[in-house]
This record gives sequence, C-alpha cells and structure tokens, in this order.
Amino acid sequence: MWGWSTIGFIFIGVAGGFILSRLVLGKIEAISQTTRDIMSGDMSRRLPLNATDDEFDHLAVSLNAMLERNEALVTSIRQVTDDIAHDMRRPLAHLRQHLEDLSGVSLPPAGTETLSQARDNLDEALEIFSSLLKLAQIEADDRAPDSQALDAQDLLVMISDLYRPILEDRNQSLDLRMPSLNMRLEGNRVLLTQMLANLLENATNHCPAGSRITLSASAQSTTVTIVIADNGPGIPAHERERVFDKMVRLDRSRSVPGTGLGLSMVRAIVRLHRGQIRLLDNEPGLRCEIAFPKVSDVTS
Repeated sequence: MWGWSTIGFIFIGVAGGFILSRLVLGKIEAISQTTRDIMSGDMSRRLPLNATDDEFDHLAVSLNAMLERNEALVTSIRQVTDDIAHDMRRPLAHLRQHLEDLSGVSLPPAGTETLSQARDNLDEALEIFSSLLKLAQIEADDRAPDSQALDAQDLLVMISDLYRPILEDRNQSLDLRMPSLNMRLEGNRVLLTQMLANLLENATNHCPAGSRITLSASAQSTTVTIVIADNGPGIPAHERERVFDKMVRLDRSRSVPGTGLGLSMVRAIVRLHRGQIRLLDNEPGLRCEIAFPKVSDVTS
C-alpha cells in the first residue's frame, strides 16, 4: 500500500512539474516570438496578457508600456523627418527652376561652370528628398499596394536584360541562374523591380572592372529566394546590418555616387512583402539573399 502511494505521489509530482514547465515555457516562447516580430520591424506587436495577474502579466504590462513609448518616439522622429523632406523639397524645386532660367543668360566661362555645378548639387539634394518621401510612404504601408502573383523568373529576366548592357560598358559581367521552376510570389511589380535595380546598382557601383555579378532565384517548399552575389570587395561582417540604415555610407563608398538610401529602400520593400533579407560573405564579395513567401500551387 505504501509503495503504491509513493508511486502515486511521484507520478503526480512529475506530471505537475511537466505541466507547470510547459506553461512557463509557453509564456516565455510567447515573449520571445513577440520580441522577434518587433526586431523584424513590426513595432505594433505587444506581449499577450493572460488575465491571471501573475508575475508574467506584471512583466508583460511593464514591457508593453515601454514598447508603446518606444513606438511613439520612433513615429515622432519619422514624422519629423518626413515633414522636413516634404517642406524642403518645394523651395529646392523652385530654386532649381531659377537656376535653369539662368542657363539662358550669357555668363563668363567661370560663371557657367559654377552654375552647372550648382544645378548638379541641387539635383542630388532633390533626389535625396524624393527618396526620403518615397521611403516614408513604403514604411507607412502595411501591405504591398496592387499586389498580384508574380513569377520571379520574369522579374529577373527583365532586370537582367535592362542592366546587362550597363555592366558590359563597365567591363563587368552579369550571370543569370534559375534552376528552379514554380517561383511565384505575391507582390507589387514596380516595387520589386526597384528593389532589384537598387541591389544591382549597388553591386556594380562598388565592384571594380572585371567583376562578375550573379543574379539567381530558387524555390523551396514555402519560400522563393532571390540572390544577388558578386566577387567585389564585400562588406565587413560588423557593418552588414548598419548599411540598411538611412543615409549610412561606409568610408570607402564616399567617392561612389549615391544617396545612402538605396539599401534602406530595399529593406523597406522586402518587409512590405513579408520577406527577409540578409547579407553574407560570398568568399570573396557580397551575397545578398532575399526570401519571400511562396504562392502555393493552389492559389497560383
């Protein structure tokens, strides 16, 4: 009798410990998943409350209050940036028109050269403001507009046909590799084309003559992965996340044309399409992998 009671107590203890550990691990996993979603860019995510008023609920309430405050600060900073870009673009456009009017006036050679440089500098500023406004619009959307089922192969063929002559003029080569079939994804054709264009321009601008750039795509069970790889100088591992921030340009890239917003635009477009992007070492060079949700055979 004593033996059966001991076995019963042991069984109840083990079962209770297992259930309790599962409950605790479930709550921890919910917190971890919310944290991962926030790190992926979804600032609206909050920790779930179980209405049990236990320590986990107290922690969730405190963390949610912190997340609310952080989201408000990020939104405020983003709004200020957007307002500045919008308000400054108009007077700069007027200034550009005034400079254009001066081009018809007879000026000495030095004045003509100065006027030309002023127009070039102003065009660069206008491009930055236009890119900031477009980036703000993309970041404000919660889903890609005019979304439709697209074939990754069609997108890559189109962009490679467009950029291959440009790379050849720079004594660079562009290889297109697509071994997989059924590489359909859902998205906005214009935005995805711009994403690929930004990545190819970034690769060709930072690679020397004689470099090879590879554009490929493959399909897995639930994702379509697009890869842009080169054998250029690459990006140091500790800088690969920072280059996605706005207006960030590495020291060795200062002499390369650009606004510092190309990769920020790329990441915003990827997130808008529920994708993931990462930069890797291509040994040598840089390898950019972008994974998008795959459109299933049923819906395609």
